[in-house]
Amino acid sequence: MKKILTILAFAAVTALAGCSRESAESCSMFPEYDGITIPCNIAPLNFRIDGTARIAVNVKGSAGEYAFKSRGPLFKFPAGKWKHMLETEKGGTLKVDITYRCVGRGHAGVRSLEWTVSTDSIDRYLSYRLIEPAYEVWSGIQVVERDMESFSTRLTGENRNAGNCCMNCHTSNGAGTSFMHLRGANGGTVLNREGRLVKLNTKTESTGNTVYGDISPDGHYGVFTAADIKFAIHSRIDRRMEVYDSGSDLVVLDFDNLTVTDSPAVKGTEYQETFPCFSADGRTIFFCRARHYEQPDSTKFMHYDIAAVQFDPETGRMGEKVVTVIPAGENLSFSHLKCSPDGKWLMASVASYGTFPIWHPECDNWLINLRTGAVDRMDNANSYGADTYHSWSSNSRWVVFASKRDDGVYGRPYIVHIDADGKAGKAFVLPQKDPDLYRTTMKSFNIPELFTVPEVYGTHDVAAFYNKVQTVPVEYRP
Repeated sequence: MKKILTILAFAAVTALAGCSRESAESCSMFPEYDGITIPCNIAPLNFRIDGTARIAVNVKGSAGEYAFKSRGPLFKFPAGKWKHMLETEKGGTLKVDITYRCVGRGHAGVRSLEWTVSTDSIDRYLSYRLIEPAYEVWSGIQVVERDMESFSTRLTGENRNAGNCCMNCHTSNGAGTSFMHLRGANGGTVLNREGRLVKLNTKTESTGNTVYGDISPDGHYGVFTAADIKFAIHSRIDRRMEVYDSGSDLVVLDFDNLTVTDSPAVKGTEYQETFPCFSADGRTIFFCRARHYEQPDSTKFMHYDIAAVQFDPETGRMGEKVVTVIPAGENLSFSHLKCSPDGKWLMASVASYGTFPIWHPECDNWLINLRTGAVDRMDNANSYGADTYHSWSSNSRWVVFASKRDDGVYGRPYIVHIDADGKAGKAFVLPQKDPDLYRTTMKSFNIPELFTVPEVYGTHDVAAFYNKVQTVPVEYRP
């Protein structure tokens, strides 16, 4: 019933957003691609103008002029001509004039846009999880790999073939090492190391289940939150649910020796640590830390600092001293940390409290200069909806993140350019062959992850791993 009501409500909104028969100027364009910087290798920015019969697009660049036409409300750029245009106009600005006519009317409407074609390419592959944005079920979960240069996708995981288990946190170091957690009776962590797959049981007699994590640049280590994750439902109309950790520590997993280590600095009950990530040189682990309170009643008092601890790649051990990088405030809490591969920047999601802010509409992404400590609130890229779960491209010039800006419920992947000085551009939604995919898919696109090498496995491999392959235990190393 909830899904039917959602579909009907969305159809009503879509109808209201359509083209008025009285004025072609009221026609709505979706997505709204204007004033954006785009990668030189991005798939075509197809769009719809509802209620139109014909659309003509004229693009002017410094090297030439390009004309395109289509019938109906869906405008698709020819892939070959699009690729040629971006390659020719790389580093320049495109003036885009769109002329359209409404169905049954002779009145024409005109839209003018501007696109900057960056010389910076974006990593070719993006993974994301398709999941219903609700707390009752996680049926029909899919993990998808998208080719950013085209509209090609393939499934790398589908839980209907794996006991309807929860699949989450596909994470890659961008160059051959990745992992994905499978939960449930036959679950484990599927680790891919340059094509060699193993299903690990990462829980030991001294450490808990691993959750959020990151992979060292050299691919030898993973750093994880070991946590007991729970959720609670809000009674307030402006909040849907709250996800929290009843307790959490940090552990390092040695992928070569299949051992787990921890440190007195990041374990115990006084503090809760989560969302760790490696620095670009692999010698520092950044993470979020808050003083422990009993939850869920005291979740609103959980304000997570950004902290750091040293890491020795030679021994695989964390240091014994924690340094606070940026303290939280009374209405400030950090989560979802990611370092840029060039070592210059640290991006964090920032909400008013708590550690899992995807249902916090006030959540934004901030950019921290690791050399000066300066903080940029990225006003150009953030929105009134929750902006969370970001991933850097390997050249440190692009970030993809999950945003609920369009309707407050469904997360969608948005792309933003970060220039050499750390200035963020205007974010735009991941282009689709038909943008109506965002209107008809009743699932959130969450946990986006950029990488350069496609995964070696597919959904049938994951199903086989869940149903037939035994887990390999890891050993705790004090």
